Amino acid sequence: MAFNVFFFSDESMHKIYESGGENDFIGQIAQMVYSTIFSQILQVFINYLTMTDIHYYKLKALKKEHNINGKEAISVIKCIKIKIVAYICSTFLLFLFFLYTSSAFCAVYINTQRIFVTDSYMSFLMGLLYPFALYLIPTALRVISLKAKNKKNLKILYSLSDKVPIF
Repeated sequence: MAFNVFFFSDESMHKIYESGGENDFIGQIAQMVYSTIFSQILQVFINYLTMTDIHYYKLKALKKEHNINGKEAISVIKCIKIKIVAYICSTFLLFLFFLYTSSAFCAVYINTQRIFVTDSYMSFLMGLLYPFALYLIPTALRVISLKAKNKKNLKILYSLSDKVPIF
């Protein structure tokens, strides 16, 4: 919802005023797409803070080898703790900032609250549909490349399908 606040400009507010408070869904699509893109970028950053699986596998490998080095294990655990604390602090601060921003917007622009909530809901739905589109493309590329086994040129499609889902 907070990213939708940032994309309400004077021009879009004026269009809402001219339309008598009616929601121009087609005109708001660009705002919804932008807010979805920026929220996905922020999500990638937050996901980076929560990825501790590499450290977990490192600890598991140390345990398997029966070569548990106390200093190395402690440093890995310390790194995991730092990542978790950074995640909790950053999300808490972001949530406070987003809560303040959305609250201030709704307090100042009382007549646009319905449009704001509708746009935020549609951006949320776009954010939910985004992964389906993201993973449908590599699946289609793999199906095409595997069905045509005799064509060697389609190996490129298979390798490309591995690169597409970056996030």
